[in-house]
Amino acid sequence: MKKKEFLDLLRQSLEGEVDRRIIEQSINFYNEYISSHPDKNEEEVINEIGDPRLIAKTIIDTEKISSMETDSQNDYSSYESRGNYDDFTGNHDSNRPYNKVYHLKWYHIAIIVFLVLFLFALLIRIGLIMIKLLYIFFVPIIIIGLLWTMFRRR
Repeated sequence: MKKKEFLDLLRQSLEGEVDRRIIEQSINFYNEYISSHPDKNEEEVINEIGDPRLIAKTIIDTEKISSMETDSQNDYSSYESRGNYDDFTGNHDSNRPYNKVYHLKWYHIAIIVFLVLFLFALLIRIGLIMIKLLYIFFVPIIIIGLLWTMFRRR
């Protein structure tokens, strides 16, 4: 595996899971680490490092543990002085973990696009069936009505 492939796979595995700052720090670290071994080629260094998906999983788990430790240290200390909670009315501070914005991965977007296209095609199909039914019943009724009016006048 080449350095670019390794870094791209690491980036893809981290996107949507951790903050962009952490992603950039990790990419820079491994880029420099791979480049810092002039006595070995890239593939040997990458084989020693391991699978980028496993590294990403480790980074994600470490970030989750780190954020949980930070939150648990702050959970029981003076809510009023920090302004994290306003008299149990639900007005929360924006830097709490439940206000975290999650980025969709490419396959989530692909699933959503597929579902939207499927629903659109289904609606078109139902509309065509309704038009056929109207055509089958409405045209004969119009013809009968025209014939009725023509023969009734005479």
